[in-house]
Amino acid sequence: METEVLGVILGAVLPVYPLLFVIYQRIGRYDEIVEEFKRLRKEHEHYKELHHGS
Repeated sequence: METEVLGVILGAVLPVYPLLFVIYQRIGRYDEIVEEFKRLRKEHEHYKELHHGS
C-alpha cells in the first residue's frame, strides 16, 4: 500500500519538476533585473541632483 502511494506521488511530482526548475531560474533572473534597475534608478537620482541642484 505504501509503495503504491509513493508511486502515485512520484508519478505526479517528477513530470512537474522540470517546470518548477525553469520557474525558479526565471525568478532568479527577475531578481537580478530588479537589482540592476534599482542601481540604475539610484544612479539616475544622483546625477539628477548634481545637474538640477534638488
